[in-house]
Amino acid sequence: MIKIKRIFIENLGIYKNKEFLFDHPCCLIVDKNEAGKSLLANSILETLYPSKQTQIPLINGKITVDIESDSDFYQIVRNYSEYKIFKNGNPVKYETKNRGRIIKKSPGELIFNLSREVFINTSFLTQKAGLNLKEIYSVTAFLEKAIDTGFQDASASMALTKIKEALFDSIHSGTLFPFTTRGKLDTAIKTWKEKIVEYEEKKSHLKISLEKQAEIIENYAQLMDELGNINDSLIKLESNYFKWKIDRDNVYRKEIEKLEKRNQELKDVKPLLSFYINFENLKPEEQQFIILYENEMQSLLQNLRLKQQRQREITGLSRKIYFLSILLALLSIIAGFINKTFFYTITICIPLLFYLGKLYIENKKLQHEIRELKFKNEELSQHIDQLISKFSISDREEFLNIFKKMNIHKIHIKEFIENSKKIEELKKNLLSNEELDFYKSRIFIETEINEEDIEKYEQKREELLKRKEQIKDELHQLQSEYEKILQSRKEIEKIEEQIEISSRYLETLEKFKKALQKSYEIIESITKKHHKLWAERLNTAGSKLLSRITGKTVEIFFNQDLSFIVKIPEIEYPLADKEIEKKLSGGMAEQIYLTVRLILSQALSSNVKVPIILDEPFAHSDDERFVKGMKFLIEEIAKSNQVIIISCHQHRLSLLKELEGSFKLISVK
Repeated sequence: MIKIKRIFIENLGIYKNKEFLFDHPCCLIVDKNEAGKSLLANSILETLYPSKQTQIPLINGKITVDIESDSDFYQIVRNYSEYKIFKNGNPVKYETKNRGRIIKKSPGELIFNLSREVFINTSFLTQKAGLNLKEIYSVTAFLEKAIDTGFQDASASMALTKIKEALFDSIHSGTLFPFTTRGKLDTAIKTWKEKIVEYEEKKSHLKISLEKQAEIIENYAQLMDELGNINDSLIKLESNYFKWKIDRDNVYRKEIEKLEKRNQELKDVKPLLSFYINFENLKPEEQQFIILYENEMQSLLQNLRLKQQRQREITGLSRKIYFLSILLALLSIIAGFINKTFFYTITICIPLLFYLGKLYIENKKLQHEIRELKFKNEELSQHIDQLISKFSISDREEFLNIFKKMNIHKIHIKEFIENSKKIEELKKNLLSNEELDFYKSRIFIETEINEEDIEKYEQKREELLKRKEQIKDELHQLQSEYEKILQSRKEIEKIEEQIEISSRYLETLEKFKKALQKSYEIIESITKKHHKLWAERLNTAGSKLLSRITGKTVEIFFNQDLSFIVKIPEIEYPLADKEIEKKLSGGMAEQIYLTVRLILSQALSSNVKVPIILDEPFAHSDDERFVKGMKFLIEEIAKSNQVIIISCHQHRLSLLKELEGSFKLISVK
């Protein structure tokens, strides 16, 4: 038997520091309304089964409950935020992990092995709760499950245990169930069928890629043949090209020898090369000036000499005419004094003076022209001197002599320079000894080639090399595709292995399903018998309890689904559970529901006798039924279970005088 020994409440409602001692199998707590009885009952419930939304003001409060079993002592400490459990003075771990989930058990689940719902609907009766038929049915469903799992029958329990072991050991090991959902065998079978279909589709898809293998190999062989032909063509092309390079080198060497021999013949013009080069570097107008300089200068000097000679002639003639005119004028004057007729002979001097003036004008003009010619001569001399300074020659006559000589040998000088340039260009194209040796070693085909083929050499070579790179890329792509095919083969092997494994798993699951169905058929047959047996047991116990409580011959009959009907003397026909509240008084219905709860509580706690806490169990009963019911609880139920009864009917205590000593009276004050 499990007993609540002590409850200590701190700072909770009207209780500041209140201790309750339950040292009797049957404790009766009687006090007036609003004295704190319901608060005490709810404190017990919230300590045993803590809820997220508690109905008691636990903000600053604390509850300590001491519970004693046949061999162990438990203490539960409850405050607003947490609870702690101690067993024989040691903390108890009430959190466990199951497949990654944290499962927390309440103190009632650990000590009583009952859920909150079952405890409330069997062992903890709040005021007027006895009229709630739905809560009773939730417990009957729990009892039905307990019967199904062989609660009190070894054969059914053993059969189901074996099935569960097979399920969790064989299936839920993670091998046959590739997901976290537990217990859905049909879902597992469907999943493996879908996986096999998925594997088959993937396998078919991969096999399509395998069909390309022959085509890839054929294309690869063709490309390799083409690559070999290209390499042969490149070898032939390069061999011809190298032979042409060697032949051309021989031609260049002969040409150089010929040009050097010709330049040797023209060696006399070699001193004139620098002068010619400097001359060619001049501007075209400067070259033209030098070419025309000597002739222009000779023409200018000749013109200057002629004009100077004419000037001298004019000067001499002007003097003669001038003196002649003076002489004639004097003679005319003298003759005029002798004979006036001769005086007019002076007019003969007028034409002479006029001619003299003409000569004077011509002389002035000649002077101007002479000055211009001298200026031009000076200008030409300065210009030629400037140009001569570019030739590193100081003497003008020497420059002109060299220039004349250069003009005479100009053709040969040009030839010499051109030959020298050709020799330099040809020498640049000559092959070194290393190149000659290399080219000779690479000549495999002795063929005659022409210049047109050489001109197309680079184009052909570029085309071949480009195609060669394309073939390499295509070969690389084919190799990649072939590697994918090899990978596909490996994947197909893996998929076939997965299909084989999946098929085995599916076969195992289907066999297991058949075995499970057969097992359930057998267990269903067994549980039906058990239901019938339990119903008979509950009928006997229920009828006996009802008769004791009511004092009448009342019978209760449980069906195989644990629904029940009641037969009482006042009513001719049996009453179904839904008709009890309609056809019977509140007190009678209350006694029936209390009886059903007590029956279920005794059935569910056959191994662990949990305390029974009743808040106003006979609120709707008359005094006679109250006495009979209390007497039954004190004399019968308290023998196997601790009974705690809470009531506000103080006036009814006088009705229990004959039971004094059989219970302990406790006040909440």
